[in-house]
Amino acid sequence: MTNKSTSTKVSLFVVFVLVSAIFSVNGNVYAQQNITLSEALNVTDAAEQNFANETESVPVEEELLPTTTDGLVTGDANIVAPTDEVAAEESPDAHSENATHASTVTRDSQTILLEGESLPEGSFIHLYDSTPYKIMNGHIAAKLPCNDDNATAVDVLIGQAPNLTAAELEYVAPLSTPGDLCLYHVDIASDDAITITDIAIANNFTEDIDFPATSTVVLGVNEIAQLGGDHHE
Repeated sequence: MTNKSTSTKVSLFVVFVLVSAIFSVNGNVYAQQNITLSEALNVTDAAEQNFANETESVPVEEELLPTTTDGLVTGDANIVAPTDEVAAEESPDAHSENATHASTVTRDSQTILLEGESLPEGSFIHLYDSTPYKIMNGHIAAKLPCNDDNATAVDVLIGQAPNLTAAELEYVAPLSTPGDLCLYHVDIASDDAITITDIAIANNFTEDIDFPATSTVVLGVNEIAQLGGDHHE
């Protein structure tokens, strides 16, 4: 009876030892698994932290540096290469060439009162100068002393000084008084034959001309264009 009791105790002890050993091994494995997982998590967190640090450490200026069409950094965010169109617009030669051929619509009207003025024999009065532009479209109306044949001794000169020629005036009968004052007018325009920048009146008579009351010259300029080449100032 005693032997059976002893055997039973030994058997229980062995079972206890085995169970304890199993739990001990499992506990170590579980702990090792937790350590491995923890280390893995630490590695991941560290990687994410390093990535965040690297992202924050990049200077803003470097991130915003512009690139050329080839993908190369220019090195200065404030320098932008002009396009061909902008360079052409900023080119003085291109601007000069375009301005020479293009005209500008404008409106300039001048009324010159000649009452009380005297125009000596062979002399002139300079009335208008559009330099550095030429007159592409304009009009002149002049109320001048005239004889009984509706002719006047006053020439209206147009051109580019010093090359001026007398304009062909058209007589306006309804607004004229032959032998006193007559009204004349003419359209003017620069072309290949003549460049008009200056307008003047000249005395083509052998005596001085004294202008009576209401003697006037009205100048109208409607369109101009920039002069090309040399011109007087």
